[in-house]
Order: sequence, then structure tokens, then C-alpha cells
Amino acid sequence: MENVPYQYRHIPIGGGGYVTGFFFHPKDKNVFYCRTDIGGMYRFDYQKEEWISLIDHVQYEDMRETCPISAALDAENADRLYVASGSWKPGSNGLLTVSSDGGKTFEKKELPFYVHGNLHGRGAGERLWYDGKRLWMASQLDGLWVSDDEGDSWRLVEHFPEGPCTFVTCMKGMVLVGTEGLKQRKDDMRGNSLFVSLDGGRSFLPVEQPAYETVEGSKMHGLVAQRCSFDEEYLYVSFSANGPRSQNIERGYTCDCGDCSCGRIARYRLTENGLGKMEDITPEKGNWGFSAMDARHGLLITATIHRRDGDAVYLSSDRGRTWKKVLQDLHTGRMAFRLSYMKPCYNGGHNLIHWLTDVKMDPHRKGVAWFNTGTGVFRTKNLMDETVVWEDWCDGMEETVHINVHSPYGGQIKVLDMIGDLGGFAFTDVDRHCENSFADEEGNRYITCLSCAWPDDDPDHIVVTARGNWTGKTKGGLIVSRDGAKSWQRLPMPMGLSEGLDMLLNRISGVNTNAGWVTVSADGKTYVWAPSERIFLYTKYLIVSHDAGKTFARSRVLDKEGKKAEGMLKPLADRCNAALIFGFGDKGQLYVSRDGGDTFLEKDAPDGFPQVNFGLVDCADRTEVRICGGETGTMYIATGEGLWKLVYDPEKDQFTGKRLTAPEDKAFCVGLGLGRPEGDYLKEQKAVYFNGIIQGKYGFYRTLDDGVTYQRINTEKQMYGTIHSVDGDKQTFGRFYIATGSSGLLYGEEEK
Repeated sequence: MENVPYQYRHIPIGGGGYVTGFFFHPKDKNVFYCRTDIGGMYRFDYQKEEWISLIDHVQYEDMRETCPISAALDAENADRLYVASGSWKPGSNGLLTVSSDGGKTFEKKELPFYVHGNLHGRGAGERLWYDGKRLWMASQLDGLWVSDDEGDSWRLVEHFPEGPCTFVTCMKGMVLVGTEGLKQRKDDMRGNSLFVSLDGGRSFLPVEQPAYETVEGSKMHGLVAQRCSFDEEYLYVSFSANGPRSQNIERGYTCDCGDCSCGRIARYRLTENGLGKMEDITPEKGNWGFSAMDARHGLLITATIHRRDGDAVYLSSDRGRTWKKVLQDLHTGRMAFRLSYMKPCYNGGHNLIHWLTDVKMDPHRKGVAWFNTGTGVFRTKNLMDETVVWEDWCDGMEETVHINVHSPYGGQIKVLDMIGDLGGFAFTDVDRHCENSFADEEGNRYITCLSCAWPDDDPDHIVVTARGNWTGKTKGGLIVSRDGAKSWQRLPMPMGLSEGLDMLLNRISGVNTNAGWVTVSADGKTYVWAPSERIFLYTKYLIVSHDAGKTFARSRVLDKEGKKAEGMLKPLADRCNAALIFGFGDKGQLYVSRDGGDTFLEKDAPDGFPQVNFGLVDCADRTEVRICGGETGTMYIATGEGLWKLVYDPEKDQFTGKRLTAPEDKAFCVGLGLGRPEGDYLKEQKAVYFNGIIQGKYGFYRTLDDGVTYQRINTEKQMYGTIHSVDGDKQTFGRFYIATGSSGLLYGEEEK
């Protein structure tokens, strides 16, 4: 098998995901990191003024590094970095990765407790702390742990009085731990959530907290310690409580729980004997939370979470005695947006900052501060001025979740990108930002688009399944563009076809709900839509329109005996024959509609074709089907178990096909591209790109001869984590696109 050197670049989006914390080294001015919920760790390059990903080496077999919950630095060794991370995988404990070269390489060590960097509460403080001798870990579920040997072994601090924790900090001879206060709760009131040890962790005492004011409608009452910071005189701690709209009551007190309330900032004088009396120094009390917190030589900075009239950042120059509001929405301070999709004109006229759970002042650069959001990071260089200017600074930071990627055969669009939270992008230049993601006439974005389709003869005619945004200003369903994604119109919902479908369409019309899967016939007149119930494409909801979405009717799906088929089905149109629509079932069934989607009939699959589930959407989809342009009935399928080529013969009304990969090899995603330099994609053999395992080695591969030979086109440092979709460029030979769930959207080309 040949190895072809490839170089990879990001198609730039910038930010896009939830950055959950910052880390400045206390002595080295050039060491600055951030952690993200699903995009791993980044290091800031001060010379280039851009972020460098530390997880390009991560591959699908172990994705834990992409979800860090905390990191710790060694104050005496600027090259030393400890990261605790973990993912959703059932039965999987956390992972400790240790770097001695500033994040270039890592040593892996298993943790004996659960860690998940992408669950509620991930915006709380640092659960990992290095005190110069020991590592402390305040775990999310399993209490307080300590390691005396750099994380090789761990022991539970059994006398610690609580379970789920929010942070741990060692300072001035004390060990301070924030918790959820759940073990000692009484009914719906939390117990104390802040504890201190004055004897190196041998015993712990509760720390006085601010008064909690009952919030009507909350499912769990009481304050949770979120983050802490300290200076020469005081310890400062931020607190928040669940609000009535919280989605979770455990690990649901911060960031994306849906609601926070009764936020408080407390100050404790540092004494020779520990902590002095608590003082409530909350800058402005209201029905919102606080999490962000940082203190530097008399300066104190903090921010709100889930404030209804726009989150605010406050600065104090006298250790919290008085406060100045340096940012709120668009009327206090100034937001200087560099990325177009972040601008208010594309966000309903509002500031898009949200989930602001960490803010830190640069200890080495006067007037410089950073804060995080659910869509990237922001920096100011004039914190002490009358009007503080904040600008997004996400250069190199590509943390978005890309669900599907497509490269059309013709037209100006090079890449159609279906993306979580930001909706979709249509790139005409792979090296330049798009002006905007998919939005309505007023600039209100749709979010989390799952699928798109277009006819090869009219690539400007694009149909997309989109979620409505969190504000309700856009509603989910089918959106259509006739001008190459420059403008979008939402189709009216086809109500009245069945009671169950009406209920489903009403849910899709709501906030942030999956819209399903759509395909468009070769002549652009027929849309076949499989609205999704969560992530499932049930056959009972499949509908078809023969007038480009003006009217819809229910499709019939029949099994081999002509009986009504139950289960799931994903529709994809033939790219040449307008009457042919294919369907792929939840047990590997193959369906064909010869009447443009009115009726689907199950057909025999080729021998050995696996019974995999094609009927899922969102990140749950573990297959990929590509219908060939220029060839009736030809398709390539990555089943997860292998790479297949199938051909449907309309005259014989049957499928033939073969597995292109060996029985022991695997293929997870597949895309088609131009087969040779200066070739014709529609008329000639395609280049087939996929990620999978060939001869026991995972990577990205291409075949130019239908699997007779394979070329590996990446190295061990070019893995990019979770891969959701790939596609080849139909106009540029050798280029292909990678939609990741952790490292943004990339394209690869042969090294020159």
C-alpha cells in the first residue's frame, strides 16, 4: 500500500464551540492554554497571535482527549501540563495526559474515576490541581482524589464529606474544594458546597456561604460554589443556583443547564489561621448566576450567566468594594466582532455572548483580559480604559461540530457544510471565512443543519433540514435557496397529513429540534423529506413533494412481500434519473422508488451486505452513502464494517455490488471526487476517499481504481479526532474534505 504525503488546512470558521476555561502560567509570559468541551486543549502562540490545537493526533478509537474537564500547570516548570479528560463512552473512566514539552506530545495515564468534559457543569472551576508535590482531582461524581506519583496511582480522600465536586485549589497552606452539596442535601435544598482543609487534606471544614434566596419554580435550591481566585489579601468565590428553567438539577447549575439564579460573589480575608469572615460582595444582585472569577493585585473581575437582559462583565479596582460594569449586551462597553457570523446583524440584532463561565486577566500584560463563551473567546487590551473594547480572537481555534460535508460538481460553491449550532456555511473559497451562516431575511440564523441536497444541473438550488434557533426567531423545517445559499426561505409545514406527523412537525417548528433528512430529485422538482423524531427517520413520517415543496403527500414504504414496512429509512435521490429515489433502512434494507418517492419497494441486497442502521441522523449516524454523479444507479457506501460499491439496474430492477475492502478492513465515511488531473467527474471513474482501517492501520485513504489499490494519505499526527463525514472535490483532483466533531472542517491536498 502506497503512502502519499498530504497537507491539511482548516476551512476557516473560527471559534464556534464552548471554550470552558483558561490557564496562564504564573511565571512564563508565553504559556497560555484554554480547554474546550469537545475540541480538546489549545495553546496560544503569541508570536503568530493564534491558537494551536493539541489534539490533532487523536483518533476515533479513544476520543477522551477531545473532552477535557480540567488542566493543571506546574508553577516551576512552564513546559509541564496535566490534563484530565473523558468522554461519554459507557464504562470508560477518565484519562490523564501529561506533557513535558508544552503540549507537543503527551503521556497517557488511566484514571480510576469517571470524567466527562462535555456534560453539564463543565464550565465550573478547575477540578485538577498540582501543588508542586501532589495532584488533586475533584471528580465530577466520585469525590476528592489525590496522587503522590504524577498520576500513576490515585487514592480516594475517604473522609471528604461530599461527592460530586466543582473545583479544588491549594493556596496558603489550605486545600479548598467546591462541591454540589448533594450528599448532605435535605429534600430539595442543597447542603454546604464549599469546604476547606487546614491540615493538608486530612480533615475538612465547611466554609460559610452567602445567603440563598429561594427561587420559585426551581427543582433544586441552594448555592453551588463555581470558581475561586485569590490575591495577597482575600479569597474570592463565585456561587450560582439552579433556576426554574434548568434542565438538570445535578451538574446542572452552570453553563448550558438552561437557567441559573441567585448568583453571589463572596470574599474571605486570608489569615494566619485560615479564612476570615465571609463578606457578600456581589456587584449587582438579580435572578442570574455567576461563575467567572479572577483576582490580580487588587483587581477583581467577574461575569454573569443567563442574565435575561444580556450577560455582563464587572471590574473592581478595590477588591470588590465597588464595581464598574465594563460590558453588557451592546450598550455597555464595545464588541468589535472580527468574525462575520458573530455580528449582531446575523444574530437578531443582539450580542451573541452566552455561557460566559471564565474570565481571566493576563498576569503578564497590563490591561489584557480574556473571557470565554459558547462560541469562542474574546479579548480586550484596554481593560482599564473608560470604554472597554472586546473582540473575538479565535484565530486557529476550530472547535465546531460538523455533521455532513458536500462538494458540488458545478457552480461557485466549493463546500456545503452542515454544522452544529451555527447552521450551515457555503464556501466559495476554502481559505476564506464565509460572510454568514444560513439565516432568514432578517439575519436570524438557523442552527444545526443535518442534511442538504441539490440537483447537479442546478447547484444553486439547495434544500436543507434546519433547526430553529434558541430565540424562536427562526423555526425548524425545510429551508430552500435558489441563489447558491445567499438567501433562504423556509417552506410552510405540510400539516394535515396525519395526526402523528402534525405533532412531529410542531416539535420541529420549535426551538433547537432536529428536522431530519431531505433529498432532491435530479430535475429539482421532487423533494423527499424524512422528518426525524429526535435522531430517528421513521418510515411512517416519510413525505414527498413533486412541486418543489409547495405541497406534500405521504410516501408508502413496502417490504418484499408488498406489506407496509415498519422501521426507519433514509432517502437519497439518483443524480441522473429524476424518477429514481433510493432508501436505506435501519437493518441494512435497500429500497427503490421508481415514481419519484411516492412508493418505496424493498429489494434484495447483494450477498454479504451488512445489516447496519442507515436510519439515523445527527452525530448518531455511523454510515455514509454517496450517489455518483453522471452514472444512473451507482453508489458508494461506508457501512462502518467496510466499503461497498452498489449499482441499481432500472431495467432489471435489482442491485448488484461488491465489497471493495477486505473482510477485516473497515470504512466509516466516504466521499467522491475528481478521478484524475484535468478529468471530468461526471464521465470518468471517481476518486473514492474514506476514513477507516486498512491492513490494521486507521487513517484516511483514497482509491483511484475502485479498491484495486489504496493510498494512505495521512500520518499519525493527522488524525483529527471524531470524523462525521468526508467528501472529495469534484473540480480539483486530490483535494478532499473532512467534517470532524472535534477539530472543525478541514481539507487535504497532496504535498507539493
